[in-house]
Amino acid sequence: MKVKISYLNSQGRDNIAEVVDMFSKDRGPLTFELLENNYSSDHFQYHRDLTKISIDDLKELSRLIRLDHSIGSDDFVVVISQKTIDASVINITSLKDWYSFYYEQNILVKSGGWSNITEGKPYLAIAHQIIENIFQYLGKLDLNSIRLQDSIHMETEVCINDFCEKPNETKGKIRSGYICRSCIQSALNYTSNDYVIQIKNILSRISNRLRENYDFNFSDNELKIQVTENYKIEIGGQPLDFGHKGKLSHIVYLFYLINHKSKFGRKDLSIGGVAHEKFMLLYNHIYSKIYEDEVNRYVKSITSVHSRISTRIKNQLNIEALAHKYGFNSSNTKQDVTVYYIDISPEHLSIPSDLLSFKVNY
Repeated sequence: MKVKISYLNSQGRDNIAEVVDMFSKDRGPLTFELLENNYSSDHFQYHRDLTKISIDDLKELSRLIRLDHSIGSDDFVVVISQKTIDASVINITSLKDWYSFYYEQNILVKSGGWSNITEGKPYLAIAHQIIENIFQYLGKLDLNSIRLQDSIHMETEVCINDFCEKPNETKGKIRSGYICRSCIQSALNYTSNDYVIQIKNILSRISNRLRENYDFNFSDNELKIQVTENYKIEIGGQPLDFGHKGKLSHIVYLFYLINHKSKFGRKDLSIGGVAHEKFMLLYNHIYSKIYEDEVNRYVKSITSVHSRISTRIKNQLNIEALAHKYGFNSSNTKQDVTVYYIDISPEHLSIPSDLLSFKVNY
C-alpha cells in the first residue's frame, strides 16, 4: 500500500524528506513518497485559502491531491500543514489541542508545536503521528464512533492508542514506540501481521532516535571513515550521498572531518572568523565558487543544517548507531558559545594529503 505525503508549508520540506527516507529503511507492505509541490495546483490554492482545517476540508483537500497527482483510492494521502485543526467532529469531549486525525485513507498532521515535545526534533513527532494514524486506520478505529473511548486508552498506557490530552503524554508514547498487546490483537482482526511488524519497526526507530538509545559496540572496519581521492566520504565502507543539491552539506561535513580535532561555531565560520577562509577555499577546491551570502545563510542556520546532515547519515547507513556516533556533536565554551564537532579518533580517519592544507591553524 502506498502512502503519498503532501507537505503544504512554505518552509521545512527538507525535514519531511528525511522522514520519508527514515520510513523507507524498514521494508514492508507500506511504501512512502513525498509529493512534489505545485504552487499553482488546485489543492495548493484550496489549502492557501483555509484558516483552519476541518474533516470536510480534509476530504476536499485529499480529493484534489488525488486528482492532481493521479493517486488511487486504495492509497493513503497524508497532508502536513501548519494550519489549526478543527476536530469538533470527533466524539470525545475534551480540551485537547488536536495534532492529527484521519478520515478513511486521508490523514491530516499539524506540523507545528512539536519542538518541546521532541527536544528539538519535531520531524520525529510528525513521523509518529503519520504512523499512528495509519495504524489506527488499518485497525478500523473509528474517530466518529460514539464508542471511540472503548477503542483507545483514555488513561495513559504509554501505547500508540493513548488519547494523550496533555502534550507531555504524547512525548511519553513517542519515546516508548510501544503498541500494547490488546491493541495489536484488535488491529490483527482487520489487517495482516506484515503491516503490524513494519509499523512496530518504524516506531522503534523513531523512539531510538528521540531517546538516542544506541549500542556503541563497533569493529575497527565499521568505525573507519575514508575520504576517497575524488573526495567522496565512506563510513564503514558505505558511501554517503548528500543528494543532487548537497554540495554545501558535503563540504560542511568534510570540513569538520578535516578539522576533527577542532570545534567551530557561528563566529568561527563567519567573515573574519578563524575558520571562514579555509572553509571557502575547501569549497572552491572541490566545487565551483561559493559566494559569501551562501556561507552566511549556512552560518545563520548552522544548527538546523548540521541536524539535517546528521539525519541524512542516519537514513543512509545500515548501522544507525554508527550514524549517531558520527553525526554532529555540540558543546558550550566557557563564554557560553555553542561550537560543533565530529567525534572521531585519528586512527579511524583516512583523508587525502592534499586536503590537509584546509586544516585551520590557530
